[in-house]
Amino acid sequence: MIRQITDEEVGATLTPELAIQSQRAAFSLPSEVPSRIILHQLVSDSTLFKPAAVSTPSGKTHVGMKVVSVRPNNPPPLPTVPGTILMLDDVTGIVNAIIGATLLTAIRTAAGSAVATTALRGPSKVTETLAVFGAGMQGVQHARHLLHSYPSIKTVYIINRTLPRAESAIATLKKEYPGPTYVPTLLDDEEKKNVAASESDLICLCTNSSVPLFPSGLLKPTAHINGVGSYTPTMQEVDAVTVGSCEKIVLDSFEAKPVGDIAMAIEAGTLNEADLSHTLSSLLKEDPNVTPPASGITFFKSVGVASQDIAAAGFLIEALDSA
Repeated sequence: MIRQITDEEVGATLTPELAIQSQRAAFSLPSEVPSRIILHQLVSDSTLFKPAAVSTPSGKTHVGMKVVSVRPNNPPPLPTVPGTILMLDDVTGIVNAIIGATLLTAIRTAAGSAVATTALRGPSKVTETLAVFGAGMQGVQHARHLLHSYPSIKTVYIINRTLPRAESAIATLKKEYPGPTYVPTLLDDEEKKNVAASESDLICLCTNSSVPLFPSGLLKPTAHINGVGSYTPTMQEVDAVTVGSCEKIVLDSFEAKPVGDIAMAIEAGTLNEADLSHTLSSLLKEDPNVTPPASGITFFKSVGVASQDIAAAGFLIEALDSA
């Protein structure tokens, strides 16, 4: 029998703690991630097939595939980027679960950023202020997972194109994390936005911007950036000077190199491609207890890896089975 797992079950079961565990497994334990397959000639727009197999701490192997389509002309309420995850029994090869991928993808991306943040920042640096650019699902999940990872956070800036969306995100976050002070901020309010960026220890970029979200020379010398919104060569959330000034840059995979934030810095000459020698996976596999830089800005650039989806789905299914 094939189990169908709803977004409601995903949200209730895949807590920040469990999601972060899944992403630590995805990046640090053995995995197999073949090249994705893209259909785009005989279908409308494109459909991507992203398979992976991921080991777990218990020795089990999770096997599955994420199918994502790009259909910008879908009429409401149909999603324009529908996604589904198929999970297989690793012994029989039979499909045993189908999971809607929208919420799970947002959660695993944020959990991956949390794993990268704790690896690159470490526990000793003062971490009291968080700025999240973007108030959609991805922005909310990044705030949740970093608030979980850093209970020391006292102030959270939610920066968005519209205040009602920022305020809605804050109302959601307050239910789970009522302690911090939340500050809704308009993206086009340059003064307040720049204050938020300059005061923050952690900065999460969860937008589809094609221009940098803040100017260079603004960040704290020990700030950490998680960049997850840009995914094409023309999209850019961080300017080339800031990228080039980072003490350490880690990618979720080398497929992030052509993305605007990285490619534009290389083209501008502020970043040497040879310095992009580590993915988060290679970093954690070489040294599970990574020693973070003593100072300097750190930057984790993420475009998503299939092993993240399958690890999150596998941990989710195990949790549902044990409930």
